[in-house]
Amino acid sequence: MRAALCDSFDTPTAVNELTALVSLTNTYLLADGVKVPLVLQVSRYVFKVLTAFGVYESGDLPSVESGDAQSKESVEDAITPVMNALSNFRDSIKRQANEGPKAIFQLSDELRDDVLPFMGIRLEDRKQD
Repeated sequence: MRAALCDSFDTPTAVNELTALVSLTNTYLLADGVKVPLVLQVSRYVFKVLTAFGVYESGDLPSVESGDAQSKESVEDAITPVMNALSNFRDSIKRQANEGPKAIFQLSDELRDDVLPFMGIRLEDRKQD
C-alpha cells in the first residue's frame, strides 16, 4: 500500500491493498486461535489509513481494550461487521467495475447510507476543498 501511494498517489491500488488486508483479516477471524493483539494492530492500521483518506476523524475511531476472553469477544464483535461490510463492498466494486464510475458511486453511496449507519459509523460527503 505504501509503495502504491509513493507511486504518484496510486490510490486505486492502495485501496485494493487495504481491502485485501481487510479480507484476509476477516478470514483470519473465522479461524481458531485468533491472536487479539494482531487483529487490533490491523484494525488500528486500517482506521489510521481511513483517517488519512478523510473517511474518519480521529474521534470517530472505535476503542476496544484487549486482555481477557471477554475482550476477545468484544474485539471480534467490533471488527467483524465492519470487515464483512468492506469485504462485500470490495466484491461489489469488482463485479461492477466495468460499468463505469456511476455504478461505483452508487455502491459507495449504498455503503455510506444503508450499511455503515447500522454499525454506528457515519460518513458524510465533504466539499472538495
